[in-house]
Amino acid sequence: MSKKTFIWAVIALICVRILLLALFLNNIPSTDIQSNWRPVFHGTYQPDEIVFFNLAKSLADFKPAPSIVYIGHAIFLAPFIYFTGATNIEMAIKPLILVQGILVWSLALILLVIIGLYFFKNKKLALFGGFIFLIYPYLLYGLYKLINPKTAIAAFHYQMWIFMLSDYLSLFFILLTMWLSIKFIKRLKTENGNLYRSAIILGAIAGITALVRPPNLVIPAFLFFFVLYSKKIKTAFLLGISSFFTYLPQLIYNTHFFGRPWLFGNPILNAGATAGATESFVQKNWAFSNYWLNFSYFSPNHYLLFFFAAFSFMFIILFAGLRYLRKTNPHLIPLFAFWFLFYWLFYASFGGSLSQLRYFLPLIPALIYFALAGALYFFDCKKDNVHE
Repeated sequence: MSKKTFIWAVIALICVRILLLALFLNNIPSTDIQSNWRPVFHGTYQPDEIVFFNLAKSLADFKPAPSIVYIGHAIFLAPFIYFTGATNIEMAIKPLILVQGILVWSLALILLVIIGLYFFKNKKLALFGGFIFLIYPYLLYGLYKLINPKTAIAAFHYQMWIFMLSDYLSLFFILLTMWLSIKFIKRLKTENGNLYRSAIILGAIAGITALVRPPNLVIPAFLFFFVLYSKKIKTAFLLGISSFFTYLPQLIYNTHFFGRPWLFGNPILNAGATAGATESFVQKNWAFSNYWLNFSYFSPNHYLLFFFAAFSFMFIILFAGLRYLRKTNPHLIPLFAFWFLFYWLFYASFGGSLSQLRYFLPLIPALIYFALAGALYFFDCKKDNVHE
């Protein structure tokens, strides 16, 4: 496949996305989307959205207010609120959906395909990964209609990038960080030159990724120890310092309003429509038993069967995908294994994570890569399918 054809294929995927989003916002397929582009269900998304909106509104008014949620996403939302003069979510949501659902999604797709080139060393497979990313919300919708029809619409809506939530921007920055990490690791393994500038840039982007969503702090931590293990001590130090100073505004904000730099919060609205500064979020939502109890959401009586089937599938494609990656880019195995394992195991342990699936958005690209690679591995599509 020529480079020109490859680029036009990516553009075609973006155009199809725009068409699908336009149809979706006009209730095609029928999922009860309203004329104001809002869903009819409110129970799970609304508290989070209101908290994010309130903080972003305070930033847009240049009067920062105390809030338990992370400031990175609020900074992204503030321009939409400022330029629309929004006093509620509905006033800002349409321009946000257009930017988030088209522009940010398109940039995420481009990064996903580019990363796929490194994973597969094959343009067609990289494009096929992008195609799966385009259509998987509809596949998920069909699956949910079969096993849990009451929440099929909600699960579908969460994947369409239409909410004022941090998951979507987080996925974009994760992809951006992973792409820069791949380029950095390749240089780390093949060059003896000065990597200081690249380390500072990578550290800053990783820090921004953490600002958007706190669990992403594990990314700069992983990169720091990976580079340190590679015996690039000064480079690791610069990467770590860059990440720290990029994330520092969050620590300053927390210290100013709550008296301590690090804290957890549960975004349940109180009487003042703000989320209080508590440390109950992890204690309340995380438990080892959630790995199997979360599947009771699908079947209260047979959740263990769902658990064993899902975890078996994940382990199988992880093993097969790593075997495949061993042939294409073995030096990237630690990065992709970390990506897959952390976002799978971390969010699978959260109570109710399968009720929305938006938590697993960071895993979707890695899941696509490993599922395709696993299929190729088991169907013995080896040397001829690795290289064009």
